[in-house]
Amino acid sequence: MSRLRRNRRRRHRAEVYARAAYEQAANSPAEPAPGEVQRSLGVELVDDSARQAPVHDRLSTERIMKAADDAAGHGNLNRAIGMYCELLEAHPDALDARYRLAELLESRGRHHAALEELCTCLEDTPEHAATLIARSRVLVALGRFRDAESDLIRVLQANPTNVEAHLHMGVVIARKGLWRDAIPHLRRAIELDSSCATAYCALGEALNQDDDLDGALQAYQRSTELQPSDPRALRGLGIVFDRLNRPDEAAHMYRQSRELAGT
Repeated sequence: MSRLRRNRRRRHRAEVYARAAYEQAANSPAEPAPGEVQRSLGVELVDDSARQAPVHDRLSTERIMKAADDAAGHGNLNRAIGMYCELLEAHPDALDARYRLAELLESRGRHHAALEELCTCLEDTPEHAATLIARSRVLVALGRFRDAESDLIRVLQANPTNVEAHLHMGVVIARKGLWRDAIPHLRRAIELDSSCATAYCALGEALNQDDDLDGALQAYQRSTELQPSDPRALRGLGIVFDRLNRPDEAAHMYRQSRELAGT
């Protein structure tokens, strides 16, 4: 596919997302009109002819991205998505912005849209590890486990010590119900980064499912030491304590988990 055709396709997709984001936010007075944020930052909006030009104003792009991230940080996800879409209309080759847009779309549960953006990123950087891992995460959400594994295998072939790839490979395999097969990847992630609370939590779940209750207990406890506010690890501890016939400790962990989860 020619570069011109790719750019036209990206512009069309960005326009569709931008319209959807602003239509969702139309009833909120706090949401800006299209282009308002860029103008408030002193960034001149470009016309159709200028959109064909390469990125030439890195400072303006970074300012818009910072403003979009600030909006997302304050919970204004529709606003942030709209800002990134407008930015990508003007600069379709801004891969950092496209990757961030994919993350926001994923956080909104718009997995098909996120997948499309990540695939576009990979057209230009086909072996970029972070993007492949992000795409594998979205593919898992869509139930496409084999495709997710393929992306993670590519990452691990290029870098066998990639902690996040081992972690996500373990999670993907566990989601398929192959708990015992997931354990080596999760242990490897911990060997490479002993401070990874998420890996300990995932390992605790896998060991519990494999009936290694002592191992599960140790993994969950280490996860809560590293990240005391994770309700998943606390709930996992409650499950293990239940199975070990320690009901008082189980009830305490369940209560803490519910409080942290706000349920």
